Amino acid sequence: MPKLLVWGEDDAFEKVEYAERFASEIPQTTLIRVPEADHIPTEKAPDQIARALADFFTT
Repeated sequence: MPKLLVWGEDDAFEKVEYAERFASEIPQTTLIRVPEADHIPTEKAPDQIARALADFFTT
């Protein structure tokens, strides 16, 4: 089953390296790294995340 993982690159609580590891170890995972976003990337980049979700669910 495909999975989408959205992560803020500047997350001090959960480092982006964790996301990279998850994405490499969990089959069919696509990682979206949100630049200049912290632990809640939807606050910094709602448009980017909306596009990523739309693409994910329509392809």
